[in-house]
Amino acid sequence: MEKPTQQEQARAKSSSDSLATRFVSSIIGFALLLFIMWVGLPLILPVLIGILWLATAELRDMLRLRGIELNMQFLRWGGVVMLLFSLPQLHHIYPGIPWREVALGLVLIGAFSYELLYGANIPRFAFSLMAFLYVPFMLGYLVLLRYTPDAVQGFWTLLLPLFASFSTDVGAYFVGKYFGKRKLAPSISPGKTVEGSIGGMVAGFLGVLLIAALANAAVPFRWVELLAVSLLLSLSAQLGDLTESMLKRYCGVKDSGAFLPGHGGLLDRMDSLLFSVPLTYFLLRIFVG
Repeated sequence: MEKPTQQEQARAKSSSDSLATRFVSSIIGFALLLFIMWVGLPLILPVLIGILWLATAELRDMLRLRGIELNMQFLRWGGVVMLLFSLPQLHHIYPGIPWREVALGLVLIGAFSYELLYGANIPRFAFSLMAFLYVPFMLGYLVLLRYTPDAVQGFWTLLLPLFASFSTDVGAYFVGKYFGKRKLAPSISPGKTVEGSIGGMVAGFLGVLLIAALANAAVPFRWVELLAVSLLLSLSAQLGDLTESMLKRYCGVKDSGAFLPGHGGLLDRMDSLLFSVPLTYFLLRIFVG
C-alpha cells in the first residue's frame, strides 16, 4: 500500500485544522448568540444594529465585483428604522398598527426621493431594495419573535429556529461529507447533496425536539405541530443557505467576507436564520394566533 505524499498529508492536515476551527468558532458563536437572546432587548438591539452594519458592508463589497452599487444610507438608516419599528413595545401598546409595514413604506418613499434627487439610478434602487428585504427586514423578526407572545415563551420559541438552523447545518455537513452522492443544486452550490439535505432535516428535527423537551410548556406549539415546524424550519434554513450561495455565485466569491475563522463572512453564518426566524414567527401566528 502506497504511503500518502507530503502534499496529500498537508492537505489532510489543513482540512482537519479547518474543520476544528469551524467547529470551535461555531460553538463559541452559537453560545454567544444564546446569551444575547437570553439577556434580551438591551443586548439584542445594539447587536442587531452591528450585524446590520457588517452584513450590508459584505453585500456592498460582493455586489461591487459585478459593478453594482448600493444605497448604503437607505440600507443602514432605513434598517435602523425597521428594527426600531419591530420593537415589541410598539406592537403591544398599539396592536392595531402594522408598524413594520409603516416602516417599509417610509423607507421606500425615502429611497425613491433619494433617486429623484441623485441620479435616478434604477439598478441601484432595485438591488438596494433587494438587500433591504434580505437583511434589515428579516432581522427585525428576531426582535418580534423574542417577545411573542411574552418574554418567557418568546425566548424558548426563538430557540427553535436557532437550534433547527444549527442542527441542520451540522447534520447536512457531516452526512453530505461521508454519504453524499447526488448533487442538490450543482449550479449554485456544488458541494451540497440530497443526502446531506435529508441528514440536515433529521438533525433539525432532533434539535427542535430537544428544545421542546427542555422548554416543556414554554413552547407554544403542540407536539403534532412541532413535527411540521421542524421540517419547515430545516427546509427554510437550507433555502436561506442556498440563497446566499446563489448571491456569492453571482458575485464570483467563495465567502461573503472574513468575519469568523473557518466560516467566512457574517452573512455566511446568518443566512439560515434570515429565513428560519421569520418563518417561525409566521408559523406561530398560524398555529397559535
